[in-house]
Amino acid sequence: MELSSIPKHADTLVIGGGTAGSIIAGRLASRLNQKVVLLEAGPDYGSFQDKNWPSDLLNGTVIGETHDWGYKSSSQNGKPNHNLERAKVIGGCSSHNGCIAIWGSHVDYDTWESYGNKGWSTKEVLPFFSKANKGLGVRDFKKSEITPFHQACVNSIVKIGIPRTNNLNDLYEDRGVDICPVNSLNGERFNAAFGYLDPVRENGYLTIVADALVNKININSNKATSVDTIINKRRINISADRIIVSGGTYESPCILMRSGIGSASSLSELGIKPYINLSGVGENLHDHPSINLKFEGTNLLSNLMGEFKQNGNTVYSEQTIAKTRSKNCKEGFDLHVYPVTWPTVNINGKWDCEIYSANMAPISRGYLSLNSANPLGLPIIDQGYLNDPGDKDITVLMEGLELIRELSQQKELSELIGDELLETSKVVSLNDIRDSAYHYYHPVGTCKMGPVSDSKAVVDNMCKVHGMDNLYVVDASIMPNVPRGNTNIPVAMVAERIASTLT
Repeated sequence: MELSSIPKHADTLVIGGGTAGSIIAGRLASRLNQKVVLLEAGPDYGSFQDKNWPSDLLNGTVIGETHDWGYKSSSQNGKPNHNLERAKVIGGCSSHNGCIAIWGSHVDYDTWESYGNKGWSTKEVLPFFSKANKGLGVRDFKKSEITPFHQACVNSIVKIGIPRTNNLNDLYEDRGVDICPVNSLNGERFNAAFGYLDPVRENGYLTIVADALVNKININSNKATSVDTIINKRRINISADRIIVSGGTYESPCILMRSGIGSASSLSELGIKPYINLSGVGENLHDHPSINLKFEGTNLLSNLMGEFKQNGNTVYSEQTIAKTRSKNCKEGFDLHVYPVTWPTVNINGKWDCEIYSANMAPISRGYLSLNSANPLGLPIIDQGYLNDPGDKDITVLMEGLELIRELSQQKELSELIGDELLETSKVVSLNDIRDSAYHYYHPVGTCKMGPVSDSKAVVDNMCKVHGMDNLYVVDASIMPNVPRGNTNIPVAMVAERIASTLT
């Protein structure tokens, strides 16, 4: 886009074109009375119909590998310095995720409300989950699409005592296994930009500005007045009546802090003038810590998967999810088990397989902080995995590990996966888990939603930043607790709900 064609003012300016930003911008622009500017740090490949999208961002059978922000983990626990993949492209993580459309548990949303966030109970959010599913084209797999590997996984999980369910998104069901719903059709990922931006791209009310890295929001008293963004190495200022930050769990707190919203003492140390002292910005970071075991993959697996593919079927690496309770889980559930398989790199005809388990209700908390005021720099990200004083989180993961090994011994599955590889067979103790825990791609919490009486809350129940009149944060960062599910649809639910309240 030519710099001269970028509007100098918008009714609403949305920072970040990921799942939440695409939904907010699309919904507001569709009302035909909102001039909306959407700033996206990555590229915009246009509508789905334009056919300009890179193949890996359209391939819904595996997680995308390009267009990554490059975030790294600095956690003391877990795999050292591992990648924290986040998509830097229009559609955000909905453009490179596994397309798994899981909602969580009723405990999640009733807990949000119990913290003082009126309007977020399970009963009240259910209609917005339905809208999110429709907007993102969520569907169930046909029986003919289920791979031999995942059919064996489901059958074997039932044999270890987790019942088959007809609906993994029954928020009141605590145990069950099934083939999960997805927002992918014929192997193509249907991202939030396709669902929410494409219908309004040409209506005259939406302007999408790609490759626009936001430096900061300018503040006058308790109003956000404009945004400073870097486009083609030039600094551009755009004013707006309302500004919505949807940069995601890692980027939204960075933008707030560079704008002077955060811990006043920490900002001053970085040479940033504090405007609003909110010590919770960057705090409360958490994700679902996971553990995985790797298996050799037998000739039978290779033959069955090869035949399935040769018959013209699309092969999805992920299809199965089981949810269950650990021994000390009091309500809801706290474990996911999810197997994956894919063709072995550089070995024709062979298939790899891994089985993961994740702690879906972690107690541990981490933090995110700025390295500097430079928007080109990456933040310090410490998820705080397994740091709870009572070691409850790691105990849950140990039960998940035991569950995977029990599953791997079931005859129907063991004939496909074979022996566990040496590199993970050594994981047997709590300390082994502490050294090898991994993320589940679901970071949340760094701009926590809560009442002003909560000293760590950043936004209120309408996602408006405390102490500000016209500044909002809408994305996974506002979640007080991570939902017990894959977070893309819950993020879409949040965006649908807030979009419905904005005028």
